[in-house]
Amino acid sequence: AKNYAETIPFLQKAIKVAGGKHSFIEHEEDISKRSITKYIKPKAEIEGNTLILTIPEFTGNDSQASDYANFLESSLHKNNYNGVIVDLRGNRGGDLSPMVLGLSPLLPDGTLFTYVDKSSHSKPVELQNGEINSGGSSTKVSDNKKIKKAPIAVLIDNNTGSSGELTALCFKGIPNVKFLGSDSAGYTSANQTVYLYDGSTLQITSAFVKDRTNNIYKNFPISPDIQTNNAKSSAIEWIKSQIK
Repeated sequence: AKNYAETIPFLQKAIKVAGGKHSFIEHEEDISKRSITKYIKPKAEIEGNTLILTIPEFTGNDSQASDYANFLESSLHKNNYNGVIVDLRGNRGGDLSPMVLGLSPLLPDGTLFTYVDKSSHSKPVELQNGEINSGGSSTKVSDNKKIKKAPIAVLIDNNTGSSGELTALCFKGIPNVKFLGSDSAGYTSANQTVYLYDGSTLQITSAFVKDRTNNIYKNFPISPDIQTNNAKSSAIEWIKSQIK
């Protein structure tokens, strides 16, 4: 290479070998564009006796992270419903913390999932008293009281990726949960950021993910319990079948 720019194509090839498909280089101009990406707020709707939460990807600032998480948390506490749909279809990732904390009333405190590196060292991601040690935004929710016994349907598709998939995996192994839809994108791993000299960043995969059932995902997709092209309507029917 005669200059720094000429090294980038070789680095891009090398990190795919070293870290797999989730590794990439993000150029400075793309980072700038991402920083002004429009904040997409989650949604909460009641259909019949089911609360439907739409969980979009999140890349906002700390104030928006707090708004995102507390909107979901308050929706879970202020509405009357028999079951919950957590719709992660189309969620390509971003900051894990506001997604998981917003849904934390549905999740038991303790280890949500575990990162496992190439040397088999483990680092659990834990939820405790309305806080998560994921390394993302320092968000807290105002009410971490747990909601028990409601059946939960988690919707995924091939555009559920990265932190969207990890949010889904937080629900794996919980008895009252069913996954519906199609296989996820398969970016089930954690990336380490390396800052390059030209303002770009190199994101290289440094760990895979183990769920609470001890199943390890190495950039493997999450397969739903029920494969369906009509995930929402199938979820509503499943929830009805669970109500005694």
